[in-house]
Amino acid sequence: MPATGEASRCEERQPWTVERIRALGPSTDLATAAAVLGMSRSAAYKLARRDAFPTPLYRVGAHYRVPTAPILAMLHLPHPTDPGPDERAADDRGDPP
Repeated sequence: MPATGEASRCEERQPWTVERIRALGPSTDLATAAAVLGMSRSAAYKLARRDAFPTPLYRVGAHYRVPTAPILAMLHLPHPTDPGPDERAADDRGDPP
């Protein structure tokens, strides 16, 4: 059985899928957001301090929180509350849903 640190490192190496990103909930910590976007933790903190992180983020006390919806949008992945292509097409034609 791997040690706790080893298990978390193995989990970090898994690719970020749409499901894994959505499972983060409405927001995540800066280190996780950095991993999703493919940057190092230190680079993310440097960008955050300069107000240059590529998505909006919020400072909560001594911590940063990053909303997941802008991460999904940046990666061109639909947010679960966005209407699907069929629903958008019906709205554009004026057809009832």
